[in-house]
Formats: sequence, C-alpha cells, structure tokens
Amino acid sequence: MNIVCLQENLKENLDNALRIVKYNSTLPILNNFLLTTEKGRLKISSTDLEIGFTSWVSSKILKDGSITVPAQLLSQFINNLPNKNINLEVKDRKLYLNCDNIKASINGLNSDDFPIIPKIKNISTLIINSKILKEALSNVINSAAVSNSRPEISSVYLKIEPDQIKFITTDSFRLAHKTLFLTSEDLKNKIKIDYSKAQNIIIPLRTAGEILRILGDKNIDVNINIDQNQILFNFGDTHLISRLIEGNYPDYEAIIPKLFETKCYLSKNGLEEAVKLSGCFSSRLNEVVLKTNNNKSYLEVFSNNNEIGSHQTKINSEIKGEDVNITFNWRYLLDGLKNINNEEIVLEFNGDQKPAVIKPVKSADFFYILMPIKNT
Repeated sequence: MNIVCLQENLKENLDNALRIVKYNSTLPILNNFLLTTEKGRLKISSTDLEIGFTSWVSSKILKDGSITVPAQLLSQFINNLPNKNINLEVKDRKLYLNCDNIKASINGLNSDDFPIIPKIKNISTLIINSKILKEALSNVINSAAVSNSRPEISSVYLKIEPDQIKFITTDSFRLAHKTLFLTSEDLKNKIKIDYSKAQNIIIPLRTAGEILRILGDKNIDVNINIDQNQILFNFGDTHLISRLIEGNYPDYEAIIPKLFETKCYLSKNGLEEAVKLSGCFSSRLNEVVLKTNNNKSYLEVFSNNNEIGSHQTKINSEIKGEDVNITFNWRYLLDGLKNINNEEIVLEFNGDQKPAVIKPVKSADFFYILMPIKNT
C-alpha cells in the first residue's frame, strides 16, 4: 500500500475510529486500526466486536494494499503532525509515514487477522435528518442507566411506527420520552420510513453516545438499516454498525400517570434558575423541595443544608388542584428541564410520593417522568 492524504482529513477520521477501540489483552488485534485501500480511497476500520466503525478518507492511491497498526499510537502521531500531505507506505508489515521533514515507522500486523465487520442484510431503511436525530437523542440520553448490570435500560429504546418514532430512556428513577410525529409540517420531508412493519429496538447507550459525537454539527441525511440483532448508521463517508440489545424493554407505559391531582403552570427558565440555586445548598442527597401555594399562586423551591445554610425561591405559577410538598433530586430535575425547548411548562403531580410529569404546555413531543425522594 502506498497513499497520500491530508493530515486534517486523516486526523478527524482516526479520532472517530479511536473511540471505538477498547484495550483488549486477549485479542491484541482489536487494539489496532485496519487500514486498507478501497475504490480510490483510504478505508479506516475499528471494532471492539460490539461496535464496528468504518470511514473513507479522500486520498491519492499510488498502490493498493492493507495493514493493521496500533490505534492509539497512529492517532496520537497523526494528531501532532502539521496540516500537510502525509505519505503512508506499507513494506514488510511496517507502516512508513512521511510528512514534510518528519518520518516514522510503525510495526503492524497482518490485515487478514482483523475481525470482519458484519454487514446488514436488511435493505429496509429509515432516513432521518442528522439535526433531528441529534436533538431526539440529546433529549433522552442523559436519563439512561449507566450501569452494565441492566443492559436493557443502559440503552435508548426506539419504537418506529409508520407515523411516528419514539425515543425512550430510563434509569428507574426517571424516564425521558421524545416523539417525532411524522405528520407534522416540520418533519414531513425530513424523515422517511421504509419498513414493512413496526420496529422496536434497544440501542446500547455507548452506541448512542458515539452517534451523537459523529453527528456533531452535520446537516445530512442519515440512513439507518436494521436487522434482527444489528443496526447500521450510514453517515455517507462514515458507517457505524452496532449490536442491538436482546430482550424486552421494561413496560414503561405502565408508570405513565393518566390523571393528576395537581397541575402547576410556570416558566421553565424561572424554575431552572431556582433549581440551580437550590443545588448550591443541597446536601449529599441532592434533594430540593417543591411546594405549591394555590392561594397565593406561586411555587416555592427550597433547599436546606444544616452545615452551610438554606435557599428559597418563589416562582409565580398557575396552580390547579391540591397543594403538594414534594422532594426531588435536583440534578435529575434539572436534566429534565434542560431538554424542554419551550418556555411554558407544566408540572403534574399525584401527591408527594408518586411520580411527577414535566412537559411543555404547547407541545406533545416530549415529557419527563421523575420519581420523588420519598419522605421517611
């Protein structure tokens, strides 16, 4: 193999590929990138056997070939080169690099030993604009569990139907629910579904995080292909394939309240600011108290720490129903507020011991369920 490519282009693709690599002592080849030429471009691949990454870099191909080289070393070296053309040449299982007056050689392994990154057989496709996909994932990802002990909730649950796509996450203390209504004027021409039947899939949390990083500020169409146990995200010159989590997602619909004893209408920004201030005075339990006052039409946000002091903010609110005095984890509460794009929100309660719902007043595309910290 002998190719020439620009440092800037190579760096970006190597950085994305490196995030997939997890140190593996039993199978050292997984610590490597696979570099190969394909149809006049350099192809970079990495995998940890759960996620496979492939990207194509514009290059001048002088000679076809392939090699695998240590991922961390190559990425670090390329990152520190000037933004000039780099010549990469393979001889005797070594990768020789030449950039301006800088030269290096990296010992490689036989490319035949690199695991085959599987291909999706299903040709049915979901096409979605990258900005819409990024917003939907960003709205829910911080509510997923981060523990590996329950992989089915350390994930993003997708329910793909002919007229809508739902993104759901939970960590058993809270639940975030985002719906893309395909019939809305804003989404009609930005999402296309070509599935013969509804699809319910569970995407690993790590995969969802990598998707968000790859999307960045891109404004492109993303093609998504699904088969029985794998999903492929096609970003054009970059592909990410991942296993899907097997099993059943928890019956989250059973915990969604249908009726409410109390509704509190108020400003999202006002509540968000008050919660941040309360966090300064919260104890190690991160608790913040929300107390409604129907007669005087305000919501009180309160926190107290015997060691440092207390905080109180009153927010003008329209309250319907019985007054409540409820305690939440302020960090979890803030996470839910951050993912609402509307200024007017409603808090819905059923007493101080049951889950509360937070959602925008004028939109049905997002809601957030939060369990209270129960009083003992």
